[in-house]
Amino acid sequence: MAKADIELKIPSAVFYIEPVRAFIGNLAQSLGFPRKRVADIQLVLDEVCSNAVHHGSANATVGVKLRIAVDAHALEILVRDTGSGNARQKNWLTHERLLEIEANRSPTSERGHGIFIAKSLSDTHEMRSNEAGGTDVRVVFYLLKSNKVEV
Repeated sequence: MAKADIELKIPSAVFYIEPVRAFIGNLAQSLGFPRKRVADIQLVLDEVCSNAVHHGSANATVGVKLRIAVDAHALEILVRDTGSGNARQKNWLTHERLLEIEANRSPTSERGHGIFIAKSLSDTHEMRSNEAGGTDVRVVFYLLKSNKVEV
């Protein structure tokens, strides 16, 4: 399989995440990921995009950008938001902010689990600030081919 790059931009509204989730699910399935792994990929995408929409986008017109890279071994998803839109207020997640979110995560709370889910279910998870003043979240899922020999 040749490497392919796909770029999408959606408005910063939860309404637009579901079609992207369906697209990623179909893509992952066609790449040969098992059904359970496809569900994991979709859940991670949903959490990362939801965080970008709720916490990292100035307004719906600016949007959230996604870059999806596929090859024979992996599916990589980069989600980029643009931050608050206020140059004085840096909206990206600092190391300290990540530690605070992790420390305050509680099983009884509905909030604060997205980063934990993305880190737990993806093979690689990276978060860093971008030049737009927002956050880039990169997750990678490796396609493990079965080495079973049929007898």
